Amino acid sequence: MRRGPDPGREAGYSLVALIASMTIMLVLMGAAAPTWRYIMQDDREQELIFRGGSIADAIQRFQKKSGNALPTSLEVLVKGKYLRKAYKDPMTRDGKWRLIHQGEATLAPPTPGASPPPGASPPPNAPPPTQPPSPGGVMGGSIGPLVGVASRSTDKSLRLFNGRNHYNEWIFAVGQPRVIGGQLSPVLPGSTPPGGLSPLTPGSPRPNPSSAPR
Repeated sequence: MRRGPDPGREAGYSLVALIASMTIMLVLMGAAAPTWRYIMQDDREQELIFRGGSIADAIQRFQKKSGNALPTSLEVLVKGKYLRKAYKDPMTRDGKWRLIHQGEATLAPPTPGASPPPGASPPPNAPPPTQPPSPGGVMGGSIGPLVGVASRSTDKSLRLFNGRNHYNEWIFAVGQPRVIGGQLSPVLPGSTPPGGLSPLTPGSPRPNPSSAPR
């Protein structure tokens, strides 16, 4: 007598195939996770360049129009329509900037291991370094009008900004250069840098990342 297909055996084959498919899916998801984190960081980094640069430019316009006076806060820039809104720091959860006031050091001390830009020197109008940042994140406290901002994040960056590779060293201030370029983090094999991690230049078109906190 000829027997038909064994339902138990077929169910066993189906279970093995399902487990194999799930294993492959998990491996692919694990491989994609670093790429996704890379994309998210790149979006926030480009947003930091845009927001910090916009604030520095707004301060410079305010200074030019007000006869060399400087604003006392970001809100003053917004009310005067020099800045569209009080942008937040996209690299930190609370979005609070390290405000840089007149009379403070605009060049943050380099993080150990960071490479300074070749032949870099402070801009002629930049005040000389005075004292290191206080635990609150503002160097020396509020000792004058606002000249710029910097991120509070100490994370390592993907790009170099004025030769610095940590976000808290990226200074956006009046009279401060903005030399952007140089990719630090390696691109994963087979992946393409999101939006291209080619060096950005001031005034160049920038993407509108949807992942950056507003």
